[in-house]
Amino acid sequence: AADHFMRLRMNGRYHDLIALIQFGNEAYVVTPFTTDYENIMLSIRLISSPKEWGSFNDWGTTIMQGLNQATQLFRTFDFVNAAGNAMVMFTDGRDDEKDLRGKPIQSVVEDMKKYKIPVYMIRTGFDLKEGQIPQDKLWKPIVEQTGGKFYAADSEESLLNAIKDIDEVSAGTISTKQYTTQRPRFGMFAFMAAACWLSAALFKLTVPQFQKLP
Repeated sequence: AADHFMRLRMNGRYHDLIALIQFGNEAYVVTPFTTDYENIMLSIRLISSPKEWGSFNDWGTTIMQGLNQATQLFRTFDFVNAAGNAMVMFTDGRDDEKDLRGKPIQSVVEDMKKYKIPVYMIRTGFDLKEGQIPQDKLWKPIVEQTGGKFYAADSEESLLNAIKDIDEVSAGTISTKQYTTQRPRFGMFAFMAAACWLSAALFKLTVPQFQKLP
């Protein structure tokens, strides 16, 4: 799913800065923000490999870890005020932790709302429609508070539809400002002209020969 989403963005007209985060009981920045899409694709393939996944010893699903780490990454790169920010999360959604080391989930949500980082959560679960996983009732309102959307991907078709929808709504905007710099190019000539006028006035007042016409 992540691979498919990346290919949509690569083939689109937006040159996104994309970061990849893997999370279990902890969250890890696999690739910081970059336009090196091939590196992102390689990292996704490694995560998707059963052999590589089997060597990953952090088996939990702590969604708040992923959200918090992603928010911190936006801060680290000073992108919190950038246009078109978005967070796309692929998860099985089987997590009901609402507190991270004393930090409530609502504080993370408030940060994302403040920085305008909507979360689009794709909850994967074959043949499990929305509400059939108990935690859907927890995460759906949370991600919607950020301005994002919750998707219950219970089939390949619904998964692809969710990815297409996110790709369309994450179009992004670019804000531009135009600045004009005016540099004086004739300052020296103006100075010389002023000096000549001052010299003429001085000579006229002090030298008798310059006080009458020939």
